[in-house]
Amino acid sequence: MALGAAIARATHQRYDSPLVFDDAFAFDMLYGHWRWVVANRFLDWLILRKLLGVMRPVYGQVVARSRFSEDALHAAIARGVRQYVIVGAGLDTFALRQPGLADKLAIFELDHPASQQLKRRLLARIGKEPRNVEFVEVDFERQSVGDALQASRFDPRQPSFLSWLGTTFYLTEEATFATLRSIAECAAPGSELVFDFCVPEASLGARDRAELAALKRLAARRGEPFVASFLPAQLAERISALGLELIESASPDKLERRYFAGRSDGLRPSRFAWLSHVRVRDQPA
Repeated sequence: MALGAAIARATHQRYDSPLVFDDAFAFDMLYGHWRWVVANRFLDWLILRKLLGVMRPVYGQVVARSRFSEDALHAAIARGVRQYVIVGAGLDTFALRQPGLADKLAIFELDHPASQQLKRRLLARIGKEPRNVEFVEVDFERQSVGDALQASRFDPRQPSFLSWLGTTFYLTEEATFATLRSIAECAAPGSELVFDFCVPEASLGARDRAELAALKRLAARRGEPFVASFLPAQLAERISALGLELIESASPDKLERRYFAGRSDGLRPSRFAWLSHVRVRDQPA
């Protein structure tokens, strides 16, 4: 689904106004027939906005989660954070969009080796591989975030910012909490994390359940079925036991008010995905 997120960012960049999230390199991350679909305004409208119109709120969610996460990231950088870890980086383009940070921010992109090989081929195609990025190979079925970072230049003594987007939907509840626990254990106190998650279908209205069902069918056909969902209040309670404290819980309504107010094109975020912004607590001696 990393390609799907890149498609969402690319079509938003080319044809939506105003931009919720500015990603001038999203199109460069596309491959196969999706490049010419997004490149052609008519095909983009016909396929992504007409035939796949039910997915439009998902595209809204993708750009909203990226904007929310990077707003928090920039605030952390302003406070002096110098390490950024992208868990399940996929086709993320942050490093390409921030050349001014090359000398003061170390970026660690964690992903499966096959995904990273594809990403690096796409970067080679455009002749850009940022020098402040370390590609950290990890098989999330066998390794934790902490295990992967131990094999990199990541400094666990220094506060960091981590993003983990578009992934928990496809993991078991146990795997999600194991990853959160690993982050809490390997990142220095004061480090921050933004991640997203799916809420249960029963908490949604009829239209939103239909949108979620459509996305689940698409994901299942691609071999990435949705697995787990969480109620926001219960999730916040459980992560507290892991050594994480909630900074902000961002509902779809909050995201819509913050980033989509006054739009005339109907773009909005999906109602089934929430964002959590958390901090690693100081551990008792």
